[in-house]
Amino acid sequence: MEKSWMLWTFVERWLLALASWSWGLCRISLLPLIVTFHLYGGITLLMLIFVSIAGILYKFQDVLLYFPEQPSSSRLYVPMPTGIPHENIFIKTKDGVFLNLILLRYTGDNAAYSPTIIYFHGNAGNIGHRLPNALLMLVNLKVNLLLVDYRGYGKSEGEASEEGLYLDSEAVLDYVMTRISAIMVENTFLSIPHMASTLFSFFPMRYLPLWCYKNQYLSYRKISQCRMPSLFISGLSDQLIPPVMMKQLYELSPSRTKRLAIFPDGTHNDTWQCQGYFTALEQFIKEVIKSHSPEEMAKTSSNVTII
Repeated sequence: MEKSWMLWTFVERWLLALASWSWGLCRISLLPLIVTFHLYGGITLLMLIFVSIAGILYKFQDVLLYFPEQPSSSRLYVPMPTGIPHENIFIKTKDGVFLNLILLRYTGDNAAYSPTIIYFHGNAGNIGHRLPNALLMLVNLKVNLLLVDYRGYGKSEGEASEEGLYLDSEAVLDYVMTRISAIMVENTFLSIPHMASTLFSFFPMRYLPLWCYKNQYLSYRKISQCRMPSLFISGLSDQLIPPVMMKQLYELSPSRTKRLAIFPDGTHNDTWQCQGYFTALEQFIKEVIKSHSPEEMAKTSSNVTII
């Protein structure tokens, strides 16, 4: 059985290397193929041109999804908090990549019992750019904040990828605790294929098979298997991610304790500035902490919070 697994692993790596080499060859040969087709024609050359273009688009998906260098100094300079107790931390993932984290410590009353929020930021910039939001969370919610720069972002090593970001998340969770108490999701999508169908509605994107997408992020599948308490935060004025996707994720969640906080004026990046934002988070955190007591475990139920 072990030999069979090792053989399959070798074959899989060989096929991935072959595919990567083939895409690279397609990219290099595209111009000669176009010139040759222009001169001589032929269905075979036309098919090779389509394959080359598909290869280029496949590799180009990362450019459309990850923006670690926006703004331009994001990979060189990570702003640090001042006047706030904090730690600048580096941890190592299973595949040997070092990640940079900033831990903001709450030092007020009952600080020893304060929960910790792990802050996974968006697809641009670095953790230093999220300090204004994080500091408001610390003050209003009386929690510790652990801000995470994914691989390829800020001072973290490596290059961003879907598989890599999952490994990053595992490493951070292992660093903080052995189990998660709850999750909070804000203005996100069902999956990359769903977003492609939305953004490029003039193309038949919905009919493309999943293997056409280098990054898939099938959140609708993962949330349907997540039974921990969940808060879904949705800004209805989000012009990037359709707010209906947040409602659909909420509906797909099988959690007995799930909440949907809706902010009519919330945009994709600025929902945290809406009135009632931190109140909704505080209410959810208190509910999760309360539900950890045995007498309250059976009393949780699902409902919608309209802010």
